[in-house]
Amino acid sequence: MSNETIPEPGAESGASDPASAAATGEGTTSAAPTDNAPAASVAEEEPHRAKSKTKPKPIITSIEDLLTFAYKSNARLLDFSKEDLKKLAITDEDIASQSALVGSLAPTDPTLSTPFKLLQYAARQGVPLKRAEDGDLARALNRLVELAVIALGHSPLFRVWVDQLVDPRKDPQLPTQHLRDAARQVGADELGLTSKQFKATERQRLVKNAIACYGLLRTLQREWTLSQFIDASYDYVWRDEAPKAAGLERAASEVGASSDLNVLGIVGANYLARIALLERQVTQLESEAGAARNREIRLSHELSTVKEHEQSEMARADALSADVVRLQKELAAERDNRVVDKSHMADDYETLRTRIIRRLGGEIDLLTDGLHALRNGAPNVAEEFLDRSLLALTREVEQLKDASGDCA
Repeated sequence: MSNETIPEPGAESGASDPASAAATGEGTTSAAPTDNAPAASVAEEEPHRAKSKTKPKPIITSIEDLLTFAYKSNARLLDFSKEDLKKLAITDEDIASQSALVGSLAPTDPTLSTPFKLLQYAARQGVPLKRAEDGDLARALNRLVELAVIALGHSPLFRVWVDQLVDPRKDPQLPTQHLRDAARQVGADELGLTSKQFKATERQRLVKNAIACYGLLRTLQREWTLSQFIDASYDYVWRDEAPKAAGLERAASEVGASSDLNVLGIVGANYLARIALLERQVTQLESEAGAARNREIRLSHELSTVKEHEQSEMARADALSADVVRLQKELAAERDNRVVDKSHMADDYETLRTRIIRRLGGEIDLLTDGLHALRNGAPNVAEEFLDRSLLALTREVEQLKDASGDCA
């Protein structure tokens, strides 16, 4: 990824803008540009600058040298090779002296340009800082990020949020909107500057740098995705920079004149990918909605069938209930009838028993008399007794048969 992958907040697109070029200078003790020099003097110095030799790069052999270079350099971004960074000694014993150095240099950078350089440089390497296999490079980049956090902690914007900078999940969270509003309201006296040293342009640069530092730090901590970084940048920086009510022509002109084509490509690709994802989600939701509608129709039909079956069963249940009531009434009536019949049968039985006993008793007497007559030599008398007894018994049997037929 090139140096322009993430443009420095505070610098306008297009290097040909003299005001923008002056706004990106961070090498002086005050971040404010030299307001006393007229604009014409800048133009007069251009030929002289073109003829001058390239300024030699300083020799950097330690993290302290790199920090000093970052604070003193007027470069928009930090330019230092990975191989040279690996050669720098990284020891835990040096952290105290490096922190002290940051503390002494931080007042010279009220717009937070140097922490932005360090974080942007670390992000530009494309190395996940938590991966141990990245060796010395990841360790060195981690040290630069730690020092950037220390530098941010010296700013009144982040002074009470240092714990949240170190631990992105520590409550209370630092809202980006709160950070922007605080940066817009910070005064020169809070930064130890005069009103001439900290004008509106410096305040705008502070707002952009603060938001960019916060977003880069959260991205390096793998707490934010690229989409979250882009959204925060748009919501709190880019939106305010966009021309108000820009027409078609002016909007096309601004996009066409931008020198940060790689940035436009990254942002555009991110938004297109998110739009494509949303379209896939919409398609999936529409498919799920169609399936839900079909399921609703099917369940509605099933419900109608179930209701019809329920109504049929309810009607059948009502009929069965009516049958049960009828049968219960019939059973009760039958029980009542059986009680009456039982009573009548008991009476009939007693009547019949009494009659049979009386009949049998009478016939026994006749048979006894006949037997006596037969023994005494009067067979005619005995035969008469037998005929009378047989006739009576025959009649009784016929009456019993008639009574049995009536019961059947």
